[in-house]
Amino acid sequence: MEIQIIKDKTNPLLKRREISVSVKNKTTASRIELKNKLAALLNSKPELIVIEHLGTIYGKQEMMAKACLYQTEERLKQISHEHLITRDAPKVVEGQEQAAVSKPPAEPAPQA
Repeated sequence: MEIQIIKDKTNPLLKRREISVSVKNKTTASRIELKNKLAALLNSKPELIVIEHLGTIYGKQEMMAKACLYQTEERLKQISHEHLITRDAPKVVEGQEQAAVSKPPAEPAPQA
């Protein structure tokens, strides 16, 4: 995946960086992959990045994306939309989900 930063603007009022990128890849990249690559490129944590828009360009193996890099998690939760935060969160595999949920204790069998 090749990422090229087109526009990088600092917004001091909202305490974030607004970044427009062009992504060239053979296949459509997922939001999580893009988020991790941007975090490595910008020397930041992936948890502080929210991808607001990700769209493909018809007829090309290229995508355009708009992302915001927040200074703190508190600021991210105050400003960013909840559906964008949950959309960018990593998916939980069913086997891991069951292990994370605590199982209720087994009830004893009724005695006859």
